[in-house]
Amino acid sequence: MKTTNLLVISDEAIARVGLGHLLASEAGFEVTGEAGGRDAIEQASKLGPDVVIVFAELTKPSCAQLVASLRAAVPGAGIVVLGRETHHAYVGLLLAAGALGYVLLHATPRELFTAIRAASHGRRYVDPELSDALFELLARQAESGTKALSRREDEVLRMFAFGYTLKEIASSLNISRKSIETYRARSREKLGLRTRSDIVRYALQTGMFNAEFQQAS
Repeated sequence: MKTTNLLVISDEAIARVGLGHLLASEAGFEVTGEAGGRDAIEQASKLGPDVVIVFAELTKPSCAQLVASLRAAVPGAGIVVLGRETHHAYVGLLLAAGALGYVLLHATPRELFTAIRAASHGRRYVDPELSDALFELLARQAESGTKALSRREDEVLRMFAFGYTLKEIASSLNISRKSIETYRARSREKLGLRTRSDIVRYALQTGMFNAEFQQAS
């Protein structure tokens, strides 16, 4: 049996060590390294793992940003994310960023092992607790470049998340209210955001509030 080399990413040492012991107990798995979020790219580039396992809630920078950076640094590695969130906009963002697997933290070890093996062969695995319809939506979103927000869509969505009104955004960006509404509708459709609460949660989960933001003049 070919050994699958694994890299575990989390800012919490206990989480890294605990998961490392669990993975090492499974035949065919070898944990060759562990790292915090800020050292993840360096370690991944150095070790060249077959699969990278990322704790979504215990890693900085934002998980989606980290997944995209890992995908660029080690394009041959599968990336599996462990998280609690089931909202399709967030999970879809991770898949679109390059993750092949998403497993809920309360899943069984066997489900995690299955996700890792799938990722090591370039196959996608989404926790079975997520519905089939949601999986299909996420798969289409991850495989379709049309799901990425344009610069203007991202800008408008960010301003809404920060609490700007339609009138304020239109004035700030010097475009019509109708255009603002169009950009907002497109971004919400792409990400599956239905309410303002969804927009705020998306902003929190993707690090929008942590990024430098300046109102356009």
